[in-house]
Amino acid sequence: MDICTASVSPTGCGHHNITVTVDGVPVVLHVSNSELLEPLSTAELAQFVLLSARRLRQKGVTLTAFVNRITHGDEATNVKSYDLIGPGPGITKTNIGSAYVDIPAGLNGQRSLVDFTGCTQYRLIMSANLIGTGQWGLRVVRDSDNAVLHENANLGAAGQRELDTDWQTLPAQAAGLILVRVQGKSQTAADDPVFYRCLLMVR
Repeated sequence: MDICTASVSPTGCGHHNITVTVDGVPVVLHVSNSELLEPLSTAELAQFVLLSARRLRQKGVTLTAFVNRITHGDEATNVKSYDLIGPGPGITKTNIGSAYVDIPAGLNGQRSLVDFTGCTQYRLIMSANLIGTGQWGLRVVRDSDNAVLHENANLGAAGQRELDTDWQTLPAQAAGLILVRVQGKSQTAADDPVFYRCLLMVR
C-alpha cells in the first residue's frame, strides 16, 4: 500500500515536497497544488493503469488471475468479515451425531448473508471446546444447495481449540451474494463439542 509519510513546503511558496512510500521505498516529489488539480489525460490514465498492472504482475500474480484483483493498493484494505457464529458463551451440540448438522440453533441454521463479489480469498477462524473422543469435522455450505465452500473433516485433538485456515483460494461456488451455513459433526455421535465463535473473512 502506498502511504504519504511527509508533505512539507520548504519555502512557503505553495510548492510541497511530498514523500510517498511505495513497496517500502520512499519516493520524493516536488509538486504544486495546481499540478495535482490537473485532470489526468487519457494517455496518463492508461500509463497509470499500465504501471499498476506491472507492479501486480511483478508480485507474482499471473495475467489470468488479474480478474477481480485490485491493481493499485493493498487488497488487505478490502477485507470483509462475517460472524457465522457470534462470540459469546458458546453453543453446545449435545450428542452432535456423525452426520453434519447446523451449529446455530435458530431457524434454517441462522443463515449468514455473505458477499463474495470481487473476492478471491477467504479465511475461517473458529474457537471451540472439542469435548469427547472425535474426530470432529466442520464445514461451511451454500444454503441453496449445500455446495461445500470449505470443509475440514479432522479438526485435531480434543480440548479448547483456536482453529485458523489461513488465507485460502475461494472455490467457484463462492460467488456473488449468497446465504451460507456453518455445520459440524463427529465420528463419535455422542460427543458434545461447544462452539464459541466462527468468523469468516473474505478479500
